Amino acid sequence: MMRIGFLPSDFNPMILMLGEAEDIRALGGVLRRFARDGQAVEVGALGFCAGAAIDLRLVAEGVAPGVHRDRRGFVWSVPRDLAAAFADRLEDLAEPGRIAGSEQLDCGTEDGIVVKVSRGEYTDDFLAA
Repeated sequence: MMRIGFLPSDFNPMILMLGEAEDIRALGGVLRRFARDGQAVEVGALGFCAGAAIDLRLVAEGVAPGVHRDRRGFVWSVPRDLAAAFADRLEDLAEPGRIAGSEQLDCGTEDGIVVKVSRGEYTDDFLAA
């Protein structure tokens, strides 16, 4: 099960996603489908992300690229071509021979919140509020 939380920081705030290979592979599949159809995704409603600690919505347009807060939670705006590149990076992270690692999925914005997907690097207590 993919665990998702927000790590506030004055210098490096991030959405941290912790998962095993199958969770990361599933997230890559979601990003690949998103790259094709551009339909918004409620990340916490995905079967492999049930019970996410934050509300995170993946959208293709409407706000500048990157992660932004709104009244409901977080909006992750990703251009569709970049979503496909993110999916490729997650496939590499999910490789069976890889024990640990992470990918920072940022949209090239200098400021703001980044998304980091990690496998085997953090424990769940990093997500505790």
